[in-house]
Amino acid sequence: MPYNKTDLERILGSPRRIRILREMVRNQGPLSVYRIRVLTGLRTGDVKKHLQILVDAGIVREMKMNDQRIYMLDGENPVVKALIELFKVSL
Repeated sequence: MPYNKTDLERILGSPRRIRILREMVRNQGPLSVYRIRVLTGLRTGDVKKHLQILVDAGIVREMKMNDQRIYMLDGENPVVKALIELFKVSL
């Protein structure tokens, strides 16, 4: 999915989304909303809201596993690949 400058500013312009993305890079693999909440310290509603924005942007994939939804970075997305490298440097 191609992004323009405004798209990326909107997507990455939230410290809470950055916190979620950083934890997703740090904890590679599928994560539940609960786990992301624990890792970030954010409220459940905030986690869900920001995850939906990241899913809509194609940065995070949402999957249903049993009765819960799990989330993981979309490793095929070139923006995600760049974010992973950026966050690895700052972890």
